[in-house]
Amino acid sequence: MGILQSIRPAIAAASLFALGVTASSVSVAPARAETVDVTKESWWLTPYKASKPWTIGVSYTDTSISYIAALQKAVQAKAKEMGVKIIEVDAKNDTNVELANVESLLQQHIDLLLLEGASLKASVASIEAANKAKVPVVHFNILAEGGEYVTFVGSNQIDSGIEMGKEIVKLYKQAGKTKLKGIYMRGIAGYITDEIRNRGVKDTLKEAGLADKIEWTEQFADFSRAKAQSVAESILAKSQDYDFVIANGDDMILGALGAVKAAGLLGKVLLYTSVDGLPETLDAIKAGEIVSTIFQNPEGQGEGGIMVAAMYLDGDKSLPKQILIPFVPTDKSNVADIMKIANRVYGK
Repeated sequence: MGILQSIRPAIAAASLFALGVTASSVSVAPARAETVDVTKESWWLTPYKASKPWTIGVSYTDTSISYIAALQKAVQAKAKEMGVKIIEVDAKNDTNVELANVESLLQQHIDLLLLEGASLKASVASIEAANKAKVPVVHFNILAEGGEYVTFVGSNQIDSGIEMGKEIVKLYKQAGKTKLKGIYMRGIAGYITDEIRNRGVKDTLKEAGLADKIEWTEQFADFSRAKAQSVAESILAKSQDYDFVIANGDDMILGALGAVKAAGLLGKVLLYTSVDGLPETLDAIKAGEIVSTIFQNPEGQGEGGIMVAAMYLDGDKSLPKQILIPFVPTDKSNVADIMKIANRVYGK
């Protein structure tokens, strides 16, 4: 199956849920837990009132990252709609801070822990602390390994790396060159999503027989726009002989775009793909400055995560172990649909 064929189902799905409206604009009676079908498109937009004002502790990895800030905004909006209390903490991408935060939440007698783990393995300590206190755990956005938990609401992060890899395969076939030189903007060293996306990219290229056809210059830029621009400027100052740039997050591809423009290389060095779907990235795709991004939905993950937490506390014990919200490859062909969601959740 060709790349375009393989992404069409996902793009079609995006077009459907892009037309969803916010829960606050729907004048219907709030649903009960047992009536919400989490397998349906845009299920998190269903109006929902919790049976009582539960207290839910919410632990984020790092709200300085644009995507996580949008995730937080979605959690807060849905919690207000449902009538539940949230106590929020920020790990700042430090698992020691995360554990201290979780222990503090447990001392405040939370009814459930909604956790976005800062580490694939080290976050297990936080999960086990909640388990020991007999406080149920719901994962959202990031699924750490180990401990007992109710369910995970989010996207399968390996899929974002795989889709990025497919984009590079497409570029290689179009370029007509024996080898391509790429700049790869990595996120934070040791960060779960960065590691998994990198694995998805490299495994996809290996499976396509292109592992030795791409010459990489890789640098960590901490998911920071400013740092990515500085890093890209440094790389391009040493050599401008690059075919493309990819990044494990949209803030970094936007930073790289600034560096490429400053070097007068726009159109020669392609800003090819990244992950998130920030409004600025979508604008750049529309303008032809960035080729594509892999959209992930903070509204679905944030509203969905806190809603499922309330549903479980309200008595729904039949939730699936994973509630997946698909990534959507986004380029000029479907950017208008994705823009509708992004502008809403990023508050543009």
